[in-house]
Amino acid sequence: MIRYVEWFKESRKNLAQNTTLTTGMLTLVATGLMIGATIFNVDSQHQPWDTEMHSFWAHLITITFYWGAVHGTLAGGFLVERYEKKWISPIYLSLAIVGNILVIAIPDHWASVSFGRALLGIAHGIVYVVVIIHGGEVSVKERRGFNISAVNLCVMIGILTYGLFGPMGTYGYGMHPLRLVGILGLILCVMASACVFTLTQESPLFLIRKERDADAIKMMKIYRGERTETLEIREEYAAFKSMLQDEEGFTKSLIKDKNYRPFLLLGFCKEAAAYSFNMALNVVRLHILNELIDDFRVSAALIMAIRLVMGVAGMFYIDKFGRKAPIVCSTLGSGAILTIMGLLYLVSDHVPLGVAVAAMLAYEVMASSGLTFATDVYSSESVYPKKKAMTVALGIQMKESSSHIMMLSVASSWDLSTDLYRGIIMMLCGVPLLVFSAVFYRWLPETANLSLQQSQRKFLKRRKEWDSISLNEEI
Repeated sequence: MIRYVEWFKESRKNLAQNTTLTTGMLTLVATGLMIGATIFNVDSQHQPWDTEMHSFWAHLITITFYWGAVHGTLAGGFLVERYEKKWISPIYLSLAIVGNILVIAIPDHWASVSFGRALLGIAHGIVYVVVIIHGGEVSVKERRGFNISAVNLCVMIGILTYGLFGPMGTYGYGMHPLRLVGILGLILCVMASACVFTLTQESPLFLIRKERDADAIKMMKIYRGERTETLEIREEYAAFKSMLQDEEGFTKSLIKDKNYRPFLLLGFCKEAAAYSFNMALNVVRLHILNELIDDFRVSAALIMAIRLVMGVAGMFYIDKFGRKAPIVCSTLGSGAILTIMGLLYLVSDHVPLGVAVAAMLAYEVMASSGLTFATDVYSSESVYPKKKAMTVALGIQMKESSSHIMMLSVASSWDLSTDLYRGIIMMLCGVPLLVFSAVFYRWLPETANLSLQQSQRKFLKRRKEWDSISLNEEI
C-alpha cells in the first residue's frame, strides 16, 4: 500500500511531463480513428465512394492515409529539430481539422475522402515523431517507459474505437461511418487545440541546443515539480550538456558514427509491430471471432478490450521489467501462434472453431504485451539528438507505413473468410515475427532506468562492450 502511495505522490510531482504531451496524445487518438477506418475495414472493396470505380483506384484512395503519413514523418523530423512544440502543434492540428471537416462534409465522394485521408495522414506522421521525441526528452528515466507507452495506447484507442462502431465500413447504421470518424476526430482536435498554449511546455534539451540554458533550467524545475534548482536538476542539466558534447563530432548522416545500429534495430522493431497489427490480419481475426459471436462490433470490442487492458498494464511494467524481455517474448509468442495456426489452415481440411478462437485470443494477449509499445519507448531513447529526428522519421514510420501498404495491397483482392487465405496471411505475418524475435534477443540492449545518454551509448556500443556501461555510470 505504501508503495502505491509513493508512486501516486511521484506521479503528481512529475505531472507536467504528462500534461505537456496532451495536445499530441489527443491528436493521435483522432488520427487513430482513420487508421481504424482502414485496418478494421472488413469490406474494403465496396465503399460508398467507389461506385462505378475500378477496384485499383478504390484501393489507392484507401491507402492515401499512409502515403500522407510517410510525408508527414519527414515533415515532423524537419520541424521538431528547428521549432518549439507550441508552434509545431498548430500545423498538425490545422491539417487534422481540415481533413476531418472534409470527411464530415462529403464522406461519399472519392476526391474529398482521398484528400481528407491524406491530410490526416500527414498530421499523424508529424505528431507521432514530435510526441516520441518530445516525450523522451522531458521524462525522467524512471518514468520514460510509462509516458511513451501512452503514445501507442492513444493510437489504439482511436483504431479500436472505430472497430466498435464501423467495422463493416459501409452502410446501415444511420450515419456514414466516415462522417462519424470525422465528427469524433474534430471534437478531439478542438480539445487538443485548447491545450496548445496552456499545457505544452518546451523540452529542456531543445532549449540547451538553442543556447537558452536559463530557460532550460526553468523548464526542468517545472517538469520535476521543484521550486528551486535542486542537486538532481543540476546533475540532469550536466548530463544533457555532456550528451550534446558527445555528439559534437557526429555528422547528420543516418548510418555514420555507428548510427546504423539503432537505425536498423528501430526499423526492425517497427516492421515487427506492423506485421503483428495490420489490415489483413485484423480482418482475418474479425472473421474468425465473428463465426462464434456473429457480430463484427462485438468481435472488435473484444479485441479492443484486450488491447486496452494489455496497453495499460504495459505502461506500469515496462519500467519495472525492462523493454527487452517484453518485446522479445511478445514477438516470439505472437509469431509462433500465427505460424502454427497458418500451417493448420494450410494443411488441414478443417480447423475447429474453438481452437481458432482460443488461438486468436491468445495471440491478441501476446501481441499486445510488449511489441507495439516497447518499440515507441526504444525510439525515444536510442539515438543522439543530432540524428534522432530523421532516424525516427525515416527508420520508423516510413517502414511501418510501407508494411501497412504492403499488407493492404496483398489483402485487397483476397477473400479473407476462406481457410486458404487465412493460412497465407498468418504465415506471411508469423514467420517474419519469429525472425525478428531472434534479432531482438541477440542485438537489442536493455535500457530501462538508464539516462538518455546511457541508453544512446548502449545502442552505439558493440555487444561485448554493452555490459561495461553500468546503471550508476558517471555522466
